[in-house]
Amino acid sequence: MAAEELPDLDELATRLVQLRHREQDLTRRLAREEERRATFSSEYAARTVEGLRAELDPLRTEIALLEEQLRPVLRRPEPG
Repeated sequence: MAAEELPDLDELATRLVQLRHREQDLTRRLAREEERRATFSSEYAARTVEGLRAELDPLRTEIALLEEQLRPVLRRPEPG
């Protein structure tokens, strides 16, 4: 495989960090909105919760794909 065809590991790692931060943010917002929806059930609250869930699903898929690509680099050496 030519060097031009190899993925830029720094770029992949940076993207992974960005996505993980975004996931944490969305997860916190989802928890808050679910609490709000449980307290004040409304159509708006339901749409907000569903929107956040819809945003989280592909984000988590992309995180899993990046982790898979970076797994050989992220793997820690066995203690020996």
